[in-house]
Amino acid sequence: MYCGLNNLGNTCYMNSLLQTLFMTRQFREALFKWKYDETKHPKKEDCIPYQLQYLFTKMQECYENRATDARNLVRSFQWDPQESFAQHDVQEFCRVLFDAIQQSDDQDFITRLYQSHSQSYVQCLKCQQESVQNEVFLDLSLTVKSDFLNVYNESLERALYYYIKPEKLEGDNKYSCQNCNDKTDALKGFRLKALSDILTIQLNRFELDLNTFERKKVNDYVSFPFVLDMNNFLKPYDQIHIEDHPDLLEEREKLKLQYEQEKLQSCFSDPLRRKNRKPSPDERVQKVHFNDIPQIVPPEDKIQQKKQLLEAHQEFQQKFQSLKSTNNNNNQTQFTSQTIPNNPNLILTADEAYDIDNDLLFGGNLDNLGDLGEGTTANTVKTIKEVQGSQKTQNQDEKEIQERIENESHNLSIKQKILELLQNGPNVYELYSVMIHSGGALGGHYYAYIKSFENGDWFCFNDSTVSKISWKTILTMFGDKYPKYNMGTSAYFLMYRRAGEELSTQKPQIQEHLKEAIAKELQEQKEREEKWEREKKEKEMELKIRSFYKIIDVVIKTTRDTLLKDFKLQLRQELNVQEEDENTRIRFYNHIDNIPQDTFTNKDNETLQGLYFNDFKSVLLETKAPHEVFEDYDPHLMLIKLCIWRNDIESLDENELKPIKFFIRDDKTVEQFMDAITQRLGVPKNKQIILQKNWINGATNYSFRLNQQHQLEYSLYDLKIGRNVTLYLEEQQDDPVLPLNWDQKFECEKHKCKVTFNDPRKQLLPLETPDYCFELQIDNRKTMQELKEKMSDFLGLDIDSFIVKKSNRFGEEIKDLTTTIKNNQAIGRAAFCLMMGKPSTKGIYKIKVGMGCLSPKYSDTIEFEYQDLFDMEINSEWYVKELKEKLCQKLEELKQIVLQPNLIRLRYKLNTKLSQVYHNDQLLKNLRIFDNQTIIIEKLEKEDQIKENQLLGYVRFYNPKDFTLSFPPQEIFLNSTDTMHDASTLISNLFNINQDAIEAIKINNVFSFAITDLVTASFDWQLLKFNQNVVSKSPWFLLKDSYFIIVRDAREVPKDMTELRKKVDDILAKSSDPSKVQQKIPLQSTKPKEKALKITVIKKQDEQQKLDEQLKQNEQIEQEQQDKIKDQLLEEQLQQENSQQQEVQDNTNQIQKSQQQQQD
Repeated sequence: MYCGLNNLGNTCYMNSLLQTLFMTRQFREALFKWKYDETKHPKKEDCIPYQLQYLFTKMQECYENRATDARNLVRSFQWDPQESFAQHDVQEFCRVLFDAIQQSDDQDFITRLYQSHSQSYVQCLKCQQESVQNEVFLDLSLTVKSDFLNVYNESLERALYYYIKPEKLEGDNKYSCQNCNDKTDALKGFRLKALSDILTIQLNRFELDLNTFERKKVNDYVSFPFVLDMNNFLKPYDQIHIEDHPDLLEEREKLKLQYEQEKLQSCFSDPLRRKNRKPSPDERVQKVHFNDIPQIVPPEDKIQQKKQLLEAHQEFQQKFQSLKSTNNNNNQTQFTSQTIPNNPNLILTADEAYDIDNDLLFGGNLDNLGDLGEGTTANTVKTIKEVQGSQKTQNQDEKEIQERIENESHNLSIKQKILELLQNGPNVYELYSVMIHSGGALGGHYYAYIKSFENGDWFCFNDSTVSKISWKTILTMFGDKYPKYNMGTSAYFLMYRRAGEELSTQKPQIQEHLKEAIAKELQEQKEREEKWEREKKEKEMELKIRSFYKIIDVVIKTTRDTLLKDFKLQLRQELNVQEEDENTRIRFYNHIDNIPQDTFTNKDNETLQGLYFNDFKSVLLETKAPHEVFEDYDPHLMLIKLCIWRNDIESLDENELKPIKFFIRDDKTVEQFMDAITQRLGVPKNKQIILQKNWINGATNYSFRLNQQHQLEYSLYDLKIGRNVTLYLEEQQDDPVLPLNWDQKFECEKHKCKVTFNDPRKQLLPLETPDYCFELQIDNRKTMQELKEKMSDFLGLDIDSFIVKKSNRFGEEIKDLTTTIKNNQAIGRAAFCLMMGKPSTKGIYKIKVGMGCLSPKYSDTIEFEYQDLFDMEINSEWYVKELKEKLCQKLEELKQIVLQPNLIRLRYKLNTKLSQVYHNDQLLKNLRIFDNQTIIIEKLEKEDQIKENQLLGYVRFYNPKDFTLSFPPQEIFLNSTDTMHDASTLISNLFNINQDAIEAIKINNVFSFAITDLVTASFDWQLLKFNQNVVSKSPWFLLKDSYFIIVRDAREVPKDMTELRKKVDDILAKSSDPSKVQQKIPLQSTKPKEKALKITVIKKQDEQQKLDEQLKQNEQIEQEQQDKIKDQLLEEQLQQENSQQQEVQDNTNQIQKSQQQQQD
């Protein structure tokens, strides 16, 4: 098996090419002959040929029985760390890598192995003179499919034929012939002259989508042969003979339609894909890739065919048994054509062998073979299945031999084909590498199928994983015959090597210094790994134990494999314990509740790990006097914290409750526990109520009573009373109907709310956030009036001198103080903003009133115009009809505008859009009215037709031919229960369109919509007639007023979007604001930026220049540091001088002051 390459991020494209080059013997041999010269080449870390040579050495020798990586090679490319995570094209990387190798040392083996010669020519059709230009190339990029050129090539041969097909220059594109001194018709073309030893071919599976102007992947079917005859393509174009297949897309669409019809009629499936059925023998005969005639004998019926198969099996068994015995005696059995049975029913051509594995006879139901004659038993049927390569075979040796025979058959078929084609010329090539792309145009994964030159087997190189595959797997990489999506898995980059010359099966020789360098590296790596493993184990074995002794609390470091007796000795030494060893013992310890636990009796010779010691486990070192005896540990003894009810309890905090600790065995009954309570606390048994708190959120009962009559005989363990549990005790009241005190406390605790608020007397800047520095605890079931009273008492302010707002200073004022705190979104914690001012009256709101309508100016979207009128107070108890009347009165009083209440519509203004419609019979308090809300008056020409249960929206008609939207938008009223079919009836009447052809979409992002989005974005146009989707559900979700729908006539949608796309480009180009144009392009139409792949080649002179620059930079840094030190010293010196001067001045002032005092 071969060595894989680890993926360094997104380097699958690089790995697949490197693995192909490694398996190219000519390339590997030439690379191993290259010698590194430190006087001529840069240092090894930057030398690309050396790092590639070093990598291939590791891959060939397989020192590591695992995958290696190309990390050092990548560093020699001078890539930054992010480059390994960028996706690139494998063909692009191949060209860049070859160029880098050639630049590194003027290597000629790239040219010798990969460079081919061609000619570009222009031939005048009048004088027949040619203008020729010689060219060279490293690879051929062949067209698979092109919508623009209207071409589809279903095979590699067809793609080559199209590649060299000349173009006729005529009309406005005539050729200016110097010989004729005139513009003449001409042929412009390309011809192959001389081909390289390694032929590299790219199947160009990426093209521009003319509808979206984005790159897409072409996953269409393209077959390619195992043996490629290039002699045919070195001839003049008119002498090339190739089967003529229809390559026009229209013809392909007809075939696709025919295929779909056949599939519906007979469940027909593509024979290559083998999904729904197995092909008939006739279909197998038709499927030939090497143009040879299969030697299958068509049977007259199934019984006759089964008999022929059995005869073939008997012949094969004789050969098989001889092979098996030979293989047992000699492990190096050579398979030749003589070892293969000659029966034509068993071994056919390569393609027929592939087909026959999928035939009904092979892998089908063989239960009916019992009537074919004597000796055909169940074992014979089993053997037939083994010969067929069944996955259920029980003899792996036989299976491997059979697979080997099939592989030899395939290789022999290839050799025969090569010998046959070599008679036409030397340019015959054998396929040895298929680099595969899986995914789409914007990303995917590369891996490679490569044929070994050592044994002729095919392998799958998928990054770090290398596995053997059948040559049949190559046939599955041709692509999809009828792809549904612009993505998939198919062959992308092919490599053929020249056939005819015997290729050595031996590995190329490696230079000794490379072996030594790798051996040294592996030894160092082994030592690092061993050290890392040791450190890892040591770290895993480390243990930190929290140890208690009397009042001492320390953390002791030890290891998990330490014996308990050794740990005790360590503990005694570190804690300076004077008692003898027999007078001390270690036990687990609950330091929170001060409860000693397990004692590890007779376990001194067990390890700490075996005793379940873990990090920061608490242990207690107990001591005793020599005459005393340690108390035995009772594992059933547990601690119960019992909280006694008191009337002064404020909270359920344990420090306030001060529970009493009871140590009791878990096998004691509830009645025995009650006896212990009576004995210790004096509470009679018939008065005791023992509760356990219910921690389930939303539960109706706040606690469970544990000492009911039917539970008295239960043990504490049966009732799942665990260690360190907290129970609650209260005495039974005289009136059993009264609620329990603890339940009331639990309920209060559940509804307890922490309220934070600010000081309203502090003036705030316009955008300043209040400081919520005060806190109160209150039951959230209380009213806002009670909360405000508490705030008033806390602040010392009159309750009517400040207002309360929700959340922040811009929140809504809480006017109804009779509502509970909980109803104002205060559950466990809440913040209220207080502001000085007179509180508003309940139900009175200050609103802004304006007038608006649809904008008369054309726009692609829905736009409105507004005019602010006045502010007014409204009562939430009014109906909308009353509000309309009062607004009309005020309009006439203030603005002298006369309107009739039945000819206006009131709407809520949301940002720049008219949103909710207010209906006459709606009560304002049910419409969520709030202060500073803007209500718009919309003037109507006639009485409003909208009903209370209807939603108002706007509809516009889109004409794809003219690329226009109707204007102005038309109003439409829909119920939430209406279907799209109901909407089609209304729309048909609005725009006079045939109801059968109406398609519609809902525009979600109304603000940024532009007509160009109808081309650049992807919309789900719905055919409305008979569409039973409810408009309030998917895909429209019409739940609010002011929705926007665009409709079109499906009969007018153009099939070719090219012209429409040009109009869109013109519109976008003429836009005066490029930023807005960019915003109009939807996210799905943008694609990630691609960065060109680059490999930087470091040469010897570059290395010296780089070293000089580094030295210069170091000197500059050192000089800057020295200057900085000098500046610091100078500053310190100045500070010291200033300090001394100040000290002298202070002393002088002190002396003068003393002298003055003496004189006084």
